[in-house]
Amino acid sequence: MTKERENPARPEGKSGEKMLERMNRSHGPLRDFGLPLLSWRPDMRILDVGCGGGATIAEMLNLSADSVIDGIDYSQVSVRQSEELNKKDLGSRCNICQADVAKLPFAEDTYDLVTAVETVYFWPDIDGAFKEIFRVLKHQGVFAILNEGSDPEQCDWPPVDGFMRIYRPEELEELLKKAGFQAIKTSHGPGQMICVTGMK
Repeated sequence: MTKERENPARPEGKSGEKMLERMNRSHGPLRDFGLPLLSWRPDMRILDVGCGGGATIAEMLNLSADSVIDGIDYSQVSVRQSEELNKKDLGSRCNICQADVAKLPFAEDTYDLVTAVETVYFWPDIDGAFKEIFRVLKHQGVFAILNEGSDPEQCDWPPVDGFMRIYRPEELEELLKKAGFQAIKTSHGPGQMICVTGMK
């Protein structure tokens, strides 16, 4: 019997479920650094792209009273796990579906905030993804990228099955600018942690 290989680019099977549970915990310091840097108010409409195990959604539901948060992930295991973690708010303040960030199933001018926590590494069409996020944001809506890795020369992460690229802050800033974002800002946290934001 072969052991399932864990693949953070696309969690699958029982090994994927266990990995997502660990990621919910291990990404806690990144969320603790990055989420307080964003502006929170009641009644926001939020999209979490690459929602993984759902911990970011759970925290944001508490940071924005009466907010409605949509989560997407292209891994069905991630969708199920995120739904389970947020089941008390599912269908009321929280909706989660399987989707591709480069083809978002949402109308333009929908969201006040779009978050991407530890996920842009795995987007093969990052230009298309950033344009789609720009499209679904409202005027003056914010896109926030939270990454633990920001120096490819210093990251000794194991290879994944599929696309993976670690971006430097200036690369993300240039991609945001190219997609039409303004007021672009990078905040640095512990280690290589970054929070890069842009406004529509």
